[in-house]
Amino acid sequence: MNLREQIRNPNPSRQVRLKAFLLQCEVEYQALADALGISKGALCDVFSGRRPSPKHIARLIELGIPAELLPEPPAPRFPPRRP
Repeated sequence: MNLREQIRNPNPSRQVRLKAFLLQCEVEYQALADALGISKGALCDVFSGRRPSPKHIARLIELGIPAELLPEPPAPRFPPRRP
């Protein structure tokens, strides 16, 4: 299934909506990766949800990517230490 068919789907996935947003706004993956200081492959991992770093997600939101199109960063594994 190509991207057009995926977009026409009545319930496109978050990743398809993200790709459509980036295409519509003419945003290149490499430009976003450079802004984050990571590789293009690492950015794809962030977008897919394999490596959704809270720092990277926050920076993408600052750059204008809607939060609902980005994966949820994982909850911290350990509770914060109390002083």
